[in-house]
Amino acid sequence: MIQLLPTELLWTVLNNLEYGDLDNLWKIKRLEPTILYYIQTHYKFHYQISSLLRIFEAITPTARQQGETKTKMAREMLEFIRSSVACLPKYEHRSKFTELLDIVQQLTLQRILASDFKANGLEHDYAGLCLQVRALYLHTPSIRVLHDPKYRRRSTKHPLAPFLPRDYTFVWRLHCSLGIEKERGVRTRFANFFGGLFEATSLYLESNLDGTFEECVREALVTGNAQDLLILCVAAARPVDVEGMCMMVTDAGEQLRHYLDTMDHWMTTDPTPQQTFRLHQEDDRTNSPPLPPPEWLIPDRYKVNKDAVLRLQVKEKFFWGMIKRTHVN
Repeated sequence: MIQLLPTELLWTVLNNLEYGDLDNLWKIKRLEPTILYYIQTHYKFHYQISSLLRIFEAITPTARQQGETKTKMAREMLEFIRSSVACLPKYEHRSKFTELLDIVQQLTLQRILASDFKANGLEHDYAGLCLQVRALYLHTPSIRVLHDPKYRRRSTKHPLAPFLPRDYTFVWRLHCSLGIEKERGVRTRFANFFGGLFEATSLYLESNLDGTFEECVREALVTGNAQDLLILCVAAARPVDVEGMCMMVTDAGEQLRHYLDTMDHWMTTDPTPQQTFRLHQEDDRTNSPPLPPPEWLIPDRYKVNKDAVLRLQVKEKFFWGMIKRTHVN
């Protein structure tokens, strides 16, 4: 039906759609010229990155795995971001760079999770491309300073870099919460891609990557997602330490049990600021005198006295007075 709309009405519809919806409409032959022009006008950056990813998928596996190809693609991605950010005022650099980088990471994730994704190891090539983007970012000060002007003094506990695993942990948690066999193909692809991102391309990221990996391992162990966890460990080149994983679950259970057993003691001897605030609130509610009921709950609020002049009585007197004057006249 949408292809039968007049151009003016079609543009009104397009103004209320997101890029993902427009990308699907682009597949309709009759709408292709109009949708393509609209995307290039309103979603130029999305179109540039999506086109680059399509080119990356279209080339042969041998060419994709070559270092020169990955470097070229990664440079183009970062150049798209740099050219869009550098022309802005300096105080907007960081926010705009973050916004565009989020778009790149989101579009890449959408391709990994897409139903038409080629299941021929392409997810490993995507992981390699993302690692190359990260490496170029970390070793190109002119680009990195646009995103993080104080990067030389930044703590390694909270690093900034493209395609860090922490940006995709929400997908890992979602997959862990699903059943064992639900969306098996998509989960396998993502686990392979996600595991590849744990390669430490810089000492600056090593501690952060290790911490994120341990979180993902615990999440999978708690939910029983052993199959995806095995794929993740293989893709991340991490040893599958079964005894260590069992000990991790045991330690977590003991820590939780100890915390629950000593929670009352800590709340009375050394409470956290949040616990102190809650305790004060409870004391205030307990010791404060009861408040009087609101006026609208008082029974006498709606009691009418016999000598009260009501609006209907006034109108009635006025009405009969008008009738009498009419008869007299």
